[in-house]
Amino acid sequence: MRRPQSLRGRIVLAAVGAVAICGILAGGLLLAIIQRDGRNRVDDELRQRAEQILRRPPDRDAYGHRGPRGGEPLLRGSGTFAQVAYGGQVVDRTGDVPASPPGVPRDDGLATMSIDGEPWRSLTFTVADAGGARLQVLSSLAPVEERVSSIRRLVLLLGVSALALTALAAWGFTTLAVRPLARLRAGAARVSGARDLSTPLPDDGPDEVRSLAGALNGMLARLGASTAATERALEATRRFAADAGHELRTPLTAMRANLDTLARNPDLPPAQREALVADMTAEQDRMVHLLEGLQALARGEAAESLPRERVELGDVLDAAVHGARKRHPEVRYELAGRVDEGTVDGWEGGLRLLVDNLLDNAALHGREAGGSVAIGLEREDGRLVVRVEDDGPGIAAAERGRMLEPFARGNGARPDGTGLGLAIVAQQAALHNGELRLGDSSRGGLAVEVRLPAA
Repeated sequence: MRRPQSLRGRIVLAAVGAVAICGILAGGLLLAIIQRDGRNRVDDELRQRAEQILRRPPDRDAYGHRGPRGGEPLLRGSGTFAQVAYGGQVVDRTGDVPASPPGVPRDDGLATMSIDGEPWRSLTFTVADAGGARLQVLSSLAPVEERVSSIRRLVLLLGVSALALTALAAWGFTTLAVRPLARLRAGAARVSGARDLSTPLPDDGPDEVRSLAGALNGMLARLGASTAATERALEATRRFAADAGHELRTPLTAMRANLDTLARNPDLPPAQREALVADMTAEQDRMVHLLEGLQALARGEAAESLPRERVELGDVLDAAVHGARKRHPEVRYELAGRVDEGTVDGWEGGLRLLVDNLLDNAALHGREAGGSVAIGLEREDGRLVVRVEDDGPGIAAAERGRMLEPFARGNGARPDGTGLGLAIVAQQAALHNGELRLGDSSRGGLAVEVRLPAA
């Protein structure tokens, strides 16, 4: 038999099967009890009839033996008969004697036997004051069997009716029970694209359906977040290509002009030739820095998919200051407000990128000759505060918000900058649930604070 494929059909089949098993067990037990009670009543009647026969005056047969003739009126028409045996031989029978009566058994007590294919109940005992005569009283069990058979048919009819009603009720109730699943399926069918991932599935109904809907909504949320991260990565790639093409056009044009000048004038004086080569070298350095900055922005926009770990921020600061001193040997870096221990949950590469750009930005936009940069790490209200100050001209308060956008430059900015430093810092601060603040430095320039949640 093939199992139903639908949940409704399986529930109906399970309900009908459970009712059938319970009905078979209950019906079998009921019939066994009725049959036992019927036989017990027959046994009680056999004892009573035997006592009544013994209390009546006995007759004597042709051999002078005491017989049960006095009990014949008690047995006639009752489906019961009695017989007496002496020395193992039946000498008299009375009552409703069947066509093939059995012999009197040698053992006393109650017993069930078959006579002419029908069950009978027998009570045998020895009559002590009758010369060792043995009296056997037998009663047909046909009425008991007929009653059991009648009840069996009734139980079978009721059982079949109960199974039919159970199937109909289970089908109806299951229809109501699976409606939340149908709504859940309809909601899932509406999810046909990435734009539909933000639409939650209905979570009403039983606990199991609500649990399933919650798991599916969680899966959709994760898929939506993953899709959004992929879209951001693709958008970052497209923006990288567009920004690179736009920003590299000018330095490449200048380099091509210098190369053309060198090609057309092979006899240029060495001083002019060296000036053109130096200019092209500066443009090449600027393009390298520009590409590195664009690449950093693109990595940052896809950083949500990168693994996070606990990062010791003090170690990141030490490594960043050491690298900045090599890149800008003319700038003096001073450590202030240092804490020995401070960890954050984040991407170590992104945190290093944040600090490197803070230090490079302070070096490029600080005082040109003999400048200094102060860097500190402090703990305030459960947050770790990285503070970098320079001694340059600073940024006017009205322009500070615009400086966080890519390629934004302030008035009087140096030409060797890329306009991406503070944009990268703002991006990484946001990715690490931090806060970026621009203010005035006590040294006269710009003060930048990044507040990151401590682990």
